[in-house]
Amino acid sequence: MSSNTYQRSGSLLFSFAKMLAVIMLTWLSACQYDIAFNPPWKKESRLTNEKVVFLTDDLQSRIEKAQRDKQPVFIDFYTDWCAPCKQMDRDVFSDYRVVDFFNKEFLNLKVNAEKGEGIQLAKNLGIEAYPSLVFLGSNGIEKNRIVGFASAGKLLKNAKRVK
Repeated sequence: MSSNTYQRSGSLLFSFAKMLAVIMLTWLSACQYDIAFNPPWKKESRLTNEKVVFLTDDLQSRIEKAQRDKQPVFIDFYTDWCAPCKQMDRDVFSDYRVVDFFNKEFLNLKVNAEKGEGIQLAKNLGIEAYPSLVFLGSNGIEKNRIVGFASAGKLLKNAKRVK
């Protein structure tokens, strides 16, 4: 075989690899859930001993009070069996950026969508998947919603749009 044949086959292989990479990136970006590409050697500790302060009882009256006080509301709908919900509790709601912003700017409610008054509240807001993170404006109208796991960065970005 001549060297031109090897060059053409190498060029074809490189073109195929580029095309495959473009297809994979397009597919990953179309995915409903965020996929994090954080190598362990670049992992920065953003966890604190503090957590977002969530209220868990008397939900409807707290929402009404927040509306009267013109305060935006953040609601974390979860279930006991939801693994991404537990991961968010462990990793996202203890991130210092999330803790600082949410504790200052929002009335934070944590609602078990399968127990107590959470069942009706989840029904009223059309919650069908967990976690579902709902942002209500100071007027009580839903401003934004994230369905599924959200990284600290994504959660903050969405929260700042509401605020």
